[in-house]
Amino acid sequence: MPKLRIANAKIDNLLNAAGKSKVISKTSDFSGKLQNSSLSSVRISVLDSKMMESEEGIYEIAKIRIDPNDKRNITISSAISIGGNFLNHNLTIPKLIDLNEEEESNITKATPSFSIDSKFNYISQDYDNLQVNIPEHNLNAFMDDCTVDEILNFRKRETTRLSKFDRGSQMKNFVVPEGSVDKFSKSAPYYIRIGLNDGVRGDISKFLQKLSIYDEVLNDYIKADKKSLLFNIQDDLFVMENSQLMGYDISSFFDSNIEIDLDNFYGLNQGLKSSKMSYDLRKHLFKGYLKGITKTGFRSFAEILNNVECNREALCYSFEKFDQFDLDSTRIQNIYAPAGDLSTSFVDTQVKYGKSYLYKVKAHYVIVGNQYTYNNVNFYEEDGVPYGIAEVVNRPSIMVIPIDLFSASKAVIQPPPAFPQVSFKTENNSSKEIQIYLSPTKSEIKSDFIEILESDRRQTKLLSEFYPLSRGGYTFHSAVDSGLYEIFRMKMEPKDLKDFANSKLAEIRMPFRTTDAVFKDVVTSNEDYYYMFRQINEKSLVSNPTSIFKVRLVVDADDAKVVVDTYEIKQKPMSQPRRNFKSLIQVRPAVEQTIFMEGQDALYDKESLKGLIDKIKLGTQRNAVWGRKFKLRVRSKTSGKMIDININFELAKNKTKEEF
Repeated sequence: MPKLRIANAKIDNLLNAAGKSKVISKTSDFSGKLQNSSLSSVRISVLDSKMMESEEGIYEIAKIRIDPNDKRNITISSAISIGGNFLNHNLTIPKLIDLNEEEESNITKATPSFSIDSKFNYISQDYDNLQVNIPEHNLNAFMDDCTVDEILNFRKRETTRLSKFDRGSQMKNFVVPEGSVDKFSKSAPYYIRIGLNDGVRGDISKFLQKLSIYDEVLNDYIKADKKSLLFNIQDDLFVMENSQLMGYDISSFFDSNIEIDLDNFYGLNQGLKSSKMSYDLRKHLFKGYLKGITKTGFRSFAEILNNVECNREALCYSFEKFDQFDLDSTRIQNIYAPAGDLSTSFVDTQVKYGKSYLYKVKAHYVIVGNQYTYNNVNFYEEDGVPYGIAEVVNRPSIMVIPIDLFSASKAVIQPPPAFPQVSFKTENNSSKEIQIYLSPTKSEIKSDFIEILESDRRQTKLLSEFYPLSRGGYTFHSAVDSGLYEIFRMKMEPKDLKDFANSKLAEIRMPFRTTDAVFKDVVTSNEDYYYMFRQINEKSLVSNPTSIFKVRLVVDADDAKVVVDTYEIKQKPMSQPRRNFKSLIQVRPAVEQTIFMEGQDALYDKESLKGLIDKIKLGTQRNAVWGRKFKLRVRSKTSGKMIDININFELAKNKTKEEF
C-alpha cells in the first residue's frame, strides 16, 4: 500500500553519523527513498533516562555515550552539536485508496480509504431555478430544517427558509457537527457526500467537543501565527526536499486571546458565549488533557534512536471547496469536520445542480513529536580510544500539522433512467391498431451506456465527467418524474442497434402528469415490426434501450391478437480461433511451366511417343522449374520470427510397359 513518509529536514549530525537519521536517497531528480543514513562512524548508547515533570508537562533527561565504530577514527567531537535544538516529528501515513476505483475484494474495514459520491433524491425544478443567483454559502445547510414539502412547494408557501442571506458570509467557514450526515440527506433534493477512513483516532476532538471549547481551539488554529517546519517527504516513489508545512503549537492556545469572527465562522456552538470564568476553567481542563497525552504518547530518546514514529491523533478534517479549479479566486468555502472514531463523513447540500466542484481534503493531525538538545558534553579516553558522554534534554513538541489526503471533483446530475417496462395489447376486433403501454422500471441498474442517436454522445461525455465509470458501469435509476418515452420502429430486420438511429417513430408523454404513457400505433396486419424504447427524464437524459420486440398483429376472420417475441440481433463473429495454414498460402508452378508444347523437337515427325518420354519437356519457359529446389521464407511483421519452406519441383513421367 502506498505511504507518505515524513521526516524533519534539519539533520542531527550525531544521529546521522550513527545511521539513525532519516535522509533522502535519490534515484533520479524526482524519485528516491526516505531511509536511514548509510553512515556508521559512531554508535550511541543510552546509559540512563529519567522522566521529569514540570508545570508545562513531562520531559526526559537522558545520559548517553558516544563511541567510534572505527578505532582508527578518533574524531567524535565533530559528530555532536552542543546546544543544538532538534525537532523530530517523523511519521508514516498510509495513502487513502479511492473506493470507486479499487476492487471490492481488496477492501476491508481497516483499509485506509475515501469515497466521494453524489446522490440525487428527487426533482425540484423550482429549487434549481432558485439557486441560480444565490451563492452556495447561502443555500440550505445542516442546521436548516426544511422539509421535502417546503422545497417542492416553496413558491406556493412563499417561504424564505431555502435561502439564508441573513447568515451573510458565516458559512464560508463552518464546522460540520457530528451526526449531521443523516440530517443532511433526509430532505435535500441532492447532495455530495465525502467519506474517509484513515484509521486515526479522534479522542482529542471528542474531548474538546465535550468541553464545548472546540470552536475556540479550531479558530485559534486557523488564525494564529504558525511555525514554518521543513520536512523531507516521500510520496510513493517521488521525493520532496525541504517542503514547508505550517505547524501550530497547540500549547500556544492557552495564552491566546484571538476571538471568533462570528461574521465569517459558523461553529458548533454558534452564538453561545460563556463567561470568562467558565472559559478559563475549560482551558485549564484542556491543559490537563494535553499533559495526559504527553505521558502516553511522548517518546524517549531511546525510542527516537530506534526509529519509533510519533503518535498522532486527528483534530479535524478540512474540505476546501472550489469552483472547478484549485485557485484562491475560485475558493467557495472552507468546511471543517471534527474527527470521528477512525472515520469521518461530510454531506454537502450547498451545491447547485450540474455544477462541478473540486474538494481538496486535508487531515489536521495532532502530532506528539520531540524537541531535544545536547548539553554537558565531555570527552574521555579508554584504552587510548576516545568516547563522549552527553546529556540529552528531551521535551514533547505537540504540533498540529496539515497533511494533504486527496483532491477530487464531483457534481450532481440526475441519473439517467432505467430502461422502461413495455407491454402490447389490441382490441379483439382491431384490424390495424395496437396499444403500447410504457412505465418506468422501479429499480437501480448498473450498466454501460449504449448510444443510439448521434446526440447521445453528449450524454456519454456528461456521464464520464460527472459519474466516472465505476465497477459495474454507470447507475441508472428512474425518479418520480413526468413520463417521457422514445419509440423506435423498423419494418426491416435490424442487423445492429444503430439501425434504429433513423427509425425514431415518436416521443410520447401523457397530457396530465404521470410516470406512465400509452401510445396507439397503426400497423399493417400480419406483418412483422421491430420496436425498441427508451425513457427520458426531466433533465433530458435517456435510458439504455429496451430489448428489441418483434411484433405482429395477427388478424383472422373474427379475431385479432398481438404476437410479441424478443428479437436477438445476430452477432457477427469477432474472431476466429484457428484457420488452416494451407488456406492462406498456395505455391504452384506458373501456367507457362505446365503447358505442353506439341511442336517440340523430340516430337518432330513422330507418330508415337514410344521411347520418347525422357526427351519430352513440359512448359514454354527456357528456365524450367522441374528438378530444381526453392526456398520460401515467411516473416512475421510483429514478432520478426521466420518460417522457411523448402520446395522441390519434380516432374513425374509415368512410363508404359513398352518403354521398359
